[in-house]
Amino acid sequence: MARDLTQLELLQELVPTAEDNVNRHMSMAREWHPHDYVPWDEGRNFAALGGQDYDPEQSKLSDVAQAAMITNLLTEDNLPSYHREIAENFSQDGAWGTWVGRWTAEENRHGIVM
Repeated sequence: MARDLTQLELLQELVPTAEDNVNRHMSMAREWHPHDYVPWDEGRNFAALGGQDYDPEQSKLSDVAQAAMITNLLTEDNLPSYHREIAENFSQDGAWGTWVGRWTAEENRHGIVM
């Protein structure tokens, strides 16, 4: 009778697939950085730094879009909880370590842009 795999066992079984896909991704990925997309010249420092604090009235997004942005930002910001299982159980040099490192960096860039 077959038994269900634990999350860790499943990740171990998927190492060859993860390696194939990390290699495919790395061959196609283009580096990007938040400053490539965010119009920094429109920004202001916080008041404590001699600038002006952000006022929610400045937003050009609808209430629904603002709620979606906040929800998405919370997801991006809480990434470390997703990262832990892989980081604690796999080498940083292997497929899973490479993938989780790149994924974490990518999600961090998303959070910075938002």
